[in-house]
Amino acid sequence: MSIDTAKQAFEILVAEWEATRETIETEQDVRFRVINHVLTDVLGWADSQIETERHEEEGYVDYLMREGDRARLVVEAKRQKVLLVDSQNPTRQAYKIGGAALKSARDGLAQATGYCINFGAPFLALTNGFEWIVHWPLRGDGKPQNHHYAIVFPNHKAILDNFAEFYDIFSRSGVGKDLFKIHINSAEGLSLSHSEPLRPLRDPKYLKRLERSSMARELGEVLNGFFSSMSGDDDPEMLSECFVESKESREADATLQRLTESLLQEIEVVGNENAGNLQDEIRDAVEMTRKEFVLIIGNKGAGKSTFIDRFFRTVLAADLRARCAVLRVDLRDSNGDVTQLSSWLTEQLIGLCEGILFPGVVLSHEQLQGVFHSKYQRWAQGEYKHLYDSDKIQFKIRFGDYIRCMRDDSPAEYLQAFLAHATYARRMMPCVVFDNTDHFNQQFQEAVFQYAQSIHRNVYSFVICPITDRTIWQLSKHGPLQSYDTKSFYLPIPPTKEILQKRVTFLKSKLKGPAKQSEQYLLRKGIRISVRDINAFAACIEEVFINTEYISRTVSWLCNYDIRRGLNLSKQIITSPQISIEDLVKIYISGKPISIPEYRIRKALFLGEYNQFRQESSEYVFNVFAVFPDMLGTPLATCSILQCLKDKLAESSDIRESYMDLASIASYLEPMGMPPTITKRHAQSLLSYRLIEPFDPTESTATEATQLRLTPSGAIHLEFALTDTSYIEHIGLATSVRESLIADGIRETLRNHIESSAAAQKFHELRNSFAKYILEEDLKFCTIPAAYQGQINLRVQFKNTWLKDFTPPLTIRSETEKKFSATIRKLPSKSN
Repeated sequence: MSIDTAKQAFEILVAEWEATRETIETEQDVRFRVINHVLTDVLGWADSQIETERHEEEGYVDYLMREGDRARLVVEAKRQKVLLVDSQNPTRQAYKIGGAALKSARDGLAQATGYCINFGAPFLALTNGFEWIVHWPLRGDGKPQNHHYAIVFPNHKAILDNFAEFYDIFSRSGVGKDLFKIHINSAEGLSLSHSEPLRPLRDPKYLKRLERSSMARELGEVLNGFFSSMSGDDDPEMLSECFVESKESREADATLQRLTESLLQEIEVVGNENAGNLQDEIRDAVEMTRKEFVLIIGNKGAGKSTFIDRFFRTVLAADLRARCAVLRVDLRDSNGDVTQLSSWLTEQLIGLCEGILFPGVVLSHEQLQGVFHSKYQRWAQGEYKHLYDSDKIQFKIRFGDYIRCMRDDSPAEYLQAFLAHATYARRMMPCVVFDNTDHFNQQFQEAVFQYAQSIHRNVYSFVICPITDRTIWQLSKHGPLQSYDTKSFYLPIPPTKEILQKRVTFLKSKLKGPAKQSEQYLLRKGIRISVRDINAFAACIEEVFINTEYISRTVSWLCNYDIRRGLNLSKQIITSPQISIEDLVKIYISGKPISIPEYRIRKALFLGEYNQFRQESSEYVFNVFAVFPDMLGTPLATCSILQCLKDKLAESSDIRESYMDLASIASYLEPMGMPPTITKRHAQSLLSYRLIEPFDPTESTATEATQLRLTPSGAIHLEFALTDTSYIEHIGLATSVRESLIADGIRETLRNHIESSAAAQKFHELRNSFAKYILEEDLKFCTIPAAYQGQINLRVQFKNTWLKDFTPPLTIRSETEKKFSATIRKLPSKSN
């Protein structure tokens, strides 16, 4: 919910409350009619995050707000007639807890403070629905509580006049970012942050977008079509043919084939015409005992959807495939509204059923009569026998009305009739696939799973749900999966190199046939170019992304094994002005082997279309040395977070243990000298660039309760910082830094390099100077405890790679800092 939407909702509610204020008397009235609406309709808290009347030794907590398993806010409610603020000042104010203005509120504040201590919530609200007081009781600063201040909103007008502050303090998003601390610190007159201007090492005035020749621009458009065709989004044949098989996928193929054949055989048994009329009569009432519910488990990019499509398209025997009614619902087409999900799924399946059983026609009365044949027979021989005997037209009209009412009022029953018709009348097995559920949050996924189970229980069917390994763990731990029996198959993520290799080979195979046929294939895919040239491009792709191990692994990791993102990054690299497409094609046409210098590939990866690194234009590469000018800290802050999660991943035996909530990460790094506010802000940047990922894939904002894990992109960025000279040269030396003699020296060398190409050999010196700056800044802001071996090793490796002879400056510092400095000086260099 946006702040503007929240304010509009609050204005509407205020008008209602003010008009009926005299009827809001009891505490229950205040809670039910005012506070509940403020928390959910205005501040964005979900019902599942609110605990009411939670009992503990000192009494019952009115409201306990949670993020995950962490208490975040206590709300203590009072009757409207209870006076909380003794001052008559009607505007938002900050009052001392022990002052005269809050004398009437002291008992309520003390009661709520006890709840905060017991549950670990950092702050509280005391309210009678019309007055709101916010207090931060658990400071840990050694000062008496009575000396601290509380922020007071004495009426609804004061809230509306200061709604941004009210929303910051109490909203779900604001609580997750601890914004209440900023506002209370400000109210107490404390300096909130130290801001210092940062200046980039590379002068931005030299930044320019590189020009491409007209030939390169034209070929770039061709390559756009080529890579689009390689994605296979509109080419099921390519996706099927280029699926990278694994031991697990082959085992899943064999098992699914056996299950399908077994289920179809049972349809034959139950549908045997020799069974007589008795079976026809009881068919609608007896549930068949043999059904299957299958989970296809794999991370995003593992090819779950492709595996299913390929199985029914080519793997399953043709005679069995002809008898399967495949009903695939793509959940990406849903609007994500859980309350409408069941009806939406039913409508989707009805449309698919009608299209498969009666393709290309508008359903006639006779066809509907066939679907509902048993009900038609019962009417004709039972309730409406006399109408049937006397007036068949009127009978049919009434039966048509019955079907129409069922379609409108009971679509689930209508769907079940079509599924039963497929099984019993057509001898077909409904194969219901609920695809792409993992694009939504856990509540949505659970709702889909429950719906799929209802189909499975009520209709003879083969139900398939592709889900991620994170989802399977969520559902098995907290959701409905623990209540049902399912068969599970795991698909590992194939390397991007193997996927590209298969797709390039597939496209080249299309070009080996008659020229006219191959050109028609290309034209259908929007590629207007000759066969000879497309072969040249395929050769370029093979050289850059298949035969170059470094780049194939780097692309895979940067894109977190997402094939669509991988193809997009591959296209950006091959079409970058850093690589001359014209030269590659000329070399290929001349018959010589294509060779692309690796440094050009790296420049294309890191710089794209510019001569310098530009973060705003880089979707995949992130500067891990960047700091915030208004929240200064160590330039190794991002690397420290990545190293923390890398250590967590290394010691985890399964996916459940590889995540850490953001509050734990901040708590772990705080003894080093990294304030939680800086950790949280860097974590949000890492999440935005996908260097870390949340447990819930729908989360885009990192709160204290957000469970986070290192991604392959995060791992490769850590590797960049510690081992990649090109990354340091192109990204590191584009960092905005604090003013220092080292920074001035780097700028001077870079300026000479810009003005004279003879200074190119200075890059070793530049890397050395940059690394020295990074380590010295890190020492100013961080003191690494001896027990933090992973963090020490991070700095050791950085020093050994870039600055073998670095000796930290010995200024006046704590004993711990001296020990750490001595440790760095004693570190063995690479040569040792």
